[in-house]
Formats: sequence, C-alpha cells, structure tokens
Amino acid sequence: MEENKYEKLQEREISLGARGPKRPEREHGRVYRWLDNFWYHHKWAVIAALAVVIVLTVCIAQMCGREEEGDIVMITAGPYGYVTNEAGQRDVMNCLATYLTDDYNGNGKKDITLRHYTVYSEEEIKALQDRVDENGQPNGVTIDRYQSTQAYQAFSQYLTTGDAALMLVSPWIAAEYSSGRAVLVDFQEIFEALPTGAIITTREDGTTACYGIRLSETPLWRDNSAIRNNLPEDAVICLLRPGIFGNNADEVRYQGTVELVKKIAQ
Repeated sequence: MEENKYEKLQEREISLGARGPKRPEREHGRVYRWLDNFWYHHKWAVIAALAVVIVLTVCIAQMCGREEEGDIVMITAGPYGYVTNEAGQRDVMNCLATYLTDDYNGNGKKDITLRHYTVYSEEEIKALQDRVDENGQPNGVTIDRYQSTQAYQAFSQYLTTGDAALMLVSPWIAAEYSSGRAVLVDFQEIFEALPTGAIITTREDGTTACYGIRLSETPLWRDNSAIRNNLPEDAVICLLRPGIFGNNADEVRYQGTVELVKKIAQ
C-alpha cells in the first residue's frame, strides 16, 4: 500500500515537474526589425523633430486665424479713459490713418490696427478708491487689481511679438519703460530738433535721452477732436525699437511708423 502511494506521489511529481515542448518565438518581419532598430538609434532626433512640427503647426494655425492687421499696429495702455469703446477706437484709427504716407501691407488702403490694454498704477487705483464727491462724501471706485495686473502682463507680452512700434500710454508706463530698458527709441535719433512736449530723461552717466512726447502738446492733439475725445491729455507717445520678427522686422513698415511719429509730433 505504501509502495503504491509512493508511486502515485512520484508520478504526480513527475507530472507537475514536466514541461511541455517550448513554443518557438515568432520571428518579426523585416519592416518591424528595421523600425525597431531605427527607433533605438534615432529616437531623440525623432522626438525633437516631432516637437518642432507641433510648434510650427500651432504657430501656422494661429497666424492663419489672426485678423488682417493694418499698415501699422499701435498700442494704447492706461486706465479706463483710454479708448474704451469700438466707436472711439475707430475714430482714433481713422484719424491716424490719414497721416500714413503709403499702403504698407498692400491691401489697397491705408489703415491702422489698435490694440488696447486697460491697466492702472497703484497710485491710480488708490486715488480712485479715495475719491469723494462735491459734498465730501465717499464716491470711490473699486478697481480689480488682479485684472489690471493680468492686463499689464498681456501688454508686456504683446510687445515681444514685434507687431507694434507706436505706443500711446500712461505716463507711469512710459517712465517704467524708459528706465533701464533698451526697448524705446531715443527721439533724439529721429528728430533733428526735439518737438514741443518732449520728455527729457537724464541717464546715470549724465547724458540725456528723450523716450516720450506728451500727446497734449502735439499737432495731433491740437488739430483732431477724435484724438482729444478718446485719449487722455496726459498720454505719452513712445516708439519701440525694431525687433527681429513681426511687423517691426519689416524695414519699410517700421520706417512708415517712424514717419508717422514725425508727422503727428511736429
């Protein structure tokens, strides 16, 4: 009996330990082996190329979806009083377009595109909050600081696109971009004699520069109600330096902006 039990256990061990015939691995085709070898040796180059293709695709899609811009793109940035409605923006663009000397984008007409950003300085926000009426009663306005900050960041980022060269901005913005930033043109470079309203800045080395012109002291302000009705009196005219891409990279269009500044300021 014991012997039979041993034989059964022995048989079971043999049965459990037995392995069936090994199934041969299926050989991959030539195309699979070529792709596997190519990926092994060139995967980082492929990933980099795909990244470039994706970026170019997104950029091209954005450019195709953009509205057609005018011969010149200008920026206004400041508090709520800066061209805050479509009719006012049209009046400003149409007025400035009459000063253009040529059709730079070749669309058969002289036109200007305006980009506006509503931004406030901390002093302007506080002044609006502390405002009182004629009876001395509080009549303040609460400004969303976060929204203003976001708008200012959008304004700063748009400057990097190189699409705009002409700016009409609040004095504090002009002062900020005149200090320690090589982004604004010194008007002494384009005017033989500085026009009335030129804002003179003294550099650390004692030399002077002019990065802004007061709008209220220009012929543009004096001769056009469309400008007086839609832009603040303390607005400052600034000119961005040409970039390496965008409209500013086009020498003809950029010089068209320079000529426009000369016409409106003197």
